[in-house]
Amino acid sequence: MSTEQALTNTPIIEREPASLAPHMDQNRMLVNRAMQREQDNFLVRLFPNESERHVRQHELEQLQAGFDYRRRALHLAVETKLQAIEESCNHVLVTGKAEIRRQRQEFFAEEKLKLQQSMNQTIDRFHGEMERRFDALAKLRHEVLREREEQRLLQAVDRFHAMLDDLEDGFVSIIHEGVSSRG
Repeated sequence: MSTEQALTNTPIIEREPASLAPHMDQNRMLVNRAMQREQDNFLVRLFPNESERHVRQHELEQLQAGFDYRRRALHLAVETKLQAIEESCNHVLVTGKAEIRRQRQEFFAEEKLKLQQSMNQTIDRFHGEMERRFDALAKLRHEVLREREEQRLLQAVDRFHAMLDDLEDGFVSIIHEGVSSRG
């Protein structure tokens, strides 16, 4: 197997930078020699000399460094995937919200226009009726009747316009209503 094939078949987490390859090969060879010597001599394994203990210590350090490297690489890979998923979810959320809000705004603008047109027609009819009633005041011969009817008509105008304001405020308040997911 060529070096290039080995690199493409080796997971990225196990690949070493190319500049370290000669050092890694030499280190691997030294460790293998030391391990072979250790396996060849049973007494050396039971009673290691200073150099054998030194080799064993370095082997343990190298194993620990390898485990640390793999653990950190795995942590980075998982963190990267989590961030990618989070970005993807945020994108879906934002674009979905934008479309829903656009539709909502169009709906309320259209409904507000319909409401305003309907209110204008109702106001025109009401004002026409009030004009007719105020004109009829002049035909009343008694002052008391004219004053009482004028007060009643003025109150009716005030109440009617207050009611229209309340209806419009109620419509606008619908825009601010929402579904609460909190129990």
